[in-house]
Order: sequence, then structure tokens, then C-alpha cells
Amino acid sequence: MAKNQPKQPVLSYYDVKVETLLPATLTFRVLAEDAHQAANLIKNKQPNSVHYRLLGRKDNKLTVYDAGSTIIKFVKNLLGLR
Repeated sequence: MAKNQPKQPVLSYYDVKVETLLPATLTFRVLAEDAHQAANLIKNKQPNSVHYRLLGRKDNKLTVYDAGSTIIKFVKNLLGLR
């Protein structure tokens, strides 16, 4: 009989979109256990794509999606956070 081995965490790909003070949205793709971990993993990464918005500006916010879908997993307001 095999020993009880600890379960490996299930990792999924997440798309993380960050709206910035510049009229742009940065998109990152990360491999993480959950949406909260995905939000923390982007701190030292380069974005996969940048989408510029020439009109208007929104408050800074971070949105985490399942990779390749539009289902929102986690939203965090970044305004005032450092």
C-alpha cells in the first residue's frame, strides 16, 4: 500500500487585467491555485499585452478571470494602495 501522500494543489491559468492611471489596461497570464494568489503573483511580471484606451479614465482596479473566459473570479480596487 502506498503512503498517504499530500495532495498537490490544483493550478489553473488566470488572466489578470489591471487598469492604470495611464489610459491603458495591462493583461497578465499566470498559473496559480486561486484568484487571490493570481493577483499577488503579477507584482514582478511583465504584462502579456497592453490595451490603450484613448478616451476616458477609470479608477484603478484589478480584475482576475479564468484564462480565456469572461467569468470574473476576483475584483480589487487599487486606488490609494501602495
